Amino acid sequence: MAYLSLPRISYSATLGFLLLLFRFLSFNAQQLPNSQSRTLLRLPRLLEYPAALAGWSHDTAFCSLLPSPTLSILCSGNCIVELVIVGDRRAKALSPAFSSASLFTTLTRFPNLTTLSLVALGLWGRLPGKVHRFPSLKVLNLSSNYFAGEIPMEISSMSTLQNLVLAGNSFNGSLPDLKALVTLQELDVSGNRLGPEFPSLSNGLVTLILRNNVFRGTIVGNFRAFDRLRKLDLSSNQFSGWIPPSLFSLPSIHFLDLSNNAIAGQIPGYVSCSTSLGFINIANNRLLGGLPRCMLFNSSSRVVLSSGNCLNAGDLRYQHRVEYCDSAALAAVVPPTNKISGSRSYVNAIFGITSGIIVGAALMGLLIFVVFRRSRAVILHKPTASNSSDADSSTKRTPIGTRHISEATRIETLGLTPYRVFSINELEEATNRFHPSNQTENSSRGQFYKGLLGDGSMVIVNRMKLNPKFSLQNLPQYLDLISKIRHRHLANILGHCIVSSQDDANNTTIIYFVSERVTNGTLRSHLTGKRITNMLHFLLTMHVFQISPHNNITFHSALFTEWRKREMLKWPQRLAAISGIARGIQFLHTVTVPGIFGNNLHMNNILLDKTLTAKINNYSLPILSKNKNSKIGNESPFISVDNRSEMGRIHSVANPERQDIYQLGCILLEVITGKPNETKIEVDTIRSKMHKDSTDSPLYVKEIVDPTIRGTFALDSIRTVIEISLKCVSEDLNQLPSIDDVLWNLQYASQIQDGWASSENLSIQE
Repeated sequence: MAYLSLPRISYSATLGFLLLLFRFLSFNAQQLPNSQSRTLLRLPRLLEYPAALAGWSHDTAFCSLLPSPTLSILCSGNCIVELVIVGDRRAKALSPAFSSASLFTTLTRFPNLTTLSLVALGLWGRLPGKVHRFPSLKVLNLSSNYFAGEIPMEISSMSTLQNLVLAGNSFNGSLPDLKALVTLQELDVSGNRLGPEFPSLSNGLVTLILRNNVFRGTIVGNFRAFDRLRKLDLSSNQFSGWIPPSLFSLPSIHFLDLSNNAIAGQIPGYVSCSTSLGFINIANNRLLGGLPRCMLFNSSSRVVLSSGNCLNAGDLRYQHRVEYCDSAALAAVVPPTNKISGSRSYVNAIFGITSGIIVGAALMGLLIFVVFRRSRAVILHKPTASNSSDADSSTKRTPIGTRHISEATRIETLGLTPYRVFSINELEEATNRFHPSNQTENSSRGQFYKGLLGDGSMVIVNRMKLNPKFSLQNLPQYLDLISKIRHRHLANILGHCIVSSQDDANNTTIIYFVSERVTNGTLRSHLTGKRITNMLHFLLTMHVFQISPHNNITFHSALFTEWRKREMLKWPQRLAAISGIARGIQFLHTVTVPGIFGNNLHMNNILLDKTLTAKINNYSLPILSKNKNSKIGNESPFISVDNRSEMGRIHSVANPERQDIYQLGCILLEVITGKPNETKIEVDTIRSKMHKDSTDSPLYVKEIVDPTIRGTFALDSIRTVIEISLKCVSEDLNQLPSIDDVLWNLQYASQIQDGWASSENLSIQE
């Protein structure tokens, strides 16, 4: 045994000696000029002393520094050719004293740079045009910072650029024309506000990521020429129209994500998929009809995600009704089976498009006319007769605090059922005349009934009394505000009905709000670590147990089988769910002035629809300012049994925004650990364990997370969520992050997870 180990020891010693010798020779061979050393020593001050640059001095041998995950300096020919600095992904924007112009003026003193990577350093401001003053630059990575404004046009002249990564900033406007960058292989501008026009690009790209921007219109470009493209991610934008069939058959394509857009029409049956295409995501669009043969089934070599459309293929439980996609389909021009050629085909195509637009405009005009007539006719519905004077008052618009809804928010409302006015007869029929067996809640928030509309839609009807002190003249404006509170991640209010009693001496007015009923269970029911009581509550709620006239309990095995088959969410699905919750909270906090706070956020009020989209249920209704000059709203139009917050889990609710953040933190903890935290003691216990374990070895994550999700997450992704969740449940309420901070961290975690998942998928394919 000793004889066998001797060569290994000798080999290790020899190798160590050679490495030391190589380092010594490199140090003597690559001494930086004093000018470049002095320039490097300026960087800590310009970047406000990030941890990666700690300890630098005049004696530092920069060319001999060993590379690390946060710092890499490479020298060649006595010049710096690579500079990589990575900061804290949680880093806030640098102070007002920071100047991006000064930083890049300093960096241009390294004219031989081929790689410049400044990631997560809190850089902000506009990206200066002098960024192009690196004649040999091949890699430019400025991701996860706070750069804003337009991307400078000078980038289009960087002819040597191969990788351009500007993800996770706040760039807006159109991308410069990058067609001249024939060497560009990677372009990642995800997580910005770029758009709306589709960019002009070189066909030599290997990776193109435009995810999470505001690009809209049809997907244009001659993609047939992109014969080297391996990864294309256009998800979470506002693309409409049809999908160019050539995208699926690109010779090198491995990864294609078009999800979360408004793409409509049909994918022609003749479309073929490239043999290398291993991942296709067309979920959450407006697609109709069937799928091509190559997308019908998932396999070990190809994963296809198509839920959230109106397709007649695959599992129909995860598809919308055809009506959901019809309006978008009118505007989508489905590509013909044969390629259009010749002037006659061209004229026919133009004629078809024009006819479609005219028909669509006529139908839309008719729809608006009908809705307008109905809304004017039924504003205050009474069992006896309508009040025309009240109806006419609906045309008077006074500001109640509605904020301008951004284009990014509008995309989250696409495809939602239109808001409308219901008749009392519809609601009585839906709820069996408000039979007690259909009542699900009777609390300070009103009486809630489950119902089934004539079109088959399952709804919840909330009956509330209007405060007699509230002016009926303001009611139409308030209801107009309610109609605008619509978001993909809310259990949306579909409409209302108003009944005013003339016989009552107090002139009581009852308002019925009709909300969508989400029936795929709560977020908690899709996690492990549930208690038996939760399971029984679910079974009783879904009528799995029924009591017979002889007091015998009968059991519906089919429903229980369905419950057993319910999918336990893995980390990517959980991350998507909590990101959706955060977007819904951000919408509630900003859609009105004052914002909508105190939203009763707990696991049983987070529902999942059939496409596993998270929706916040039982959120608060907007409140009004006591006077028009006040920004603090504390008056509700409705009568409440008490003014206490039912679900607040922090001692003081003086700041209801922080209450929502704290409760969101509790949700994040349960999603990570799979363990319910119903009391403050349970929250404190989990928080203390996370704080303690986070100071131990990197393996602490495996001890914290739900065993069900092990092996499905990128380590840095779940660490990011752990860190922001601990901030959300901090005992120091002044340290709680804003919802924007929470959402930024969740989006950052999603970027890490997507990169990890795509690399895993590509490695399987290869």
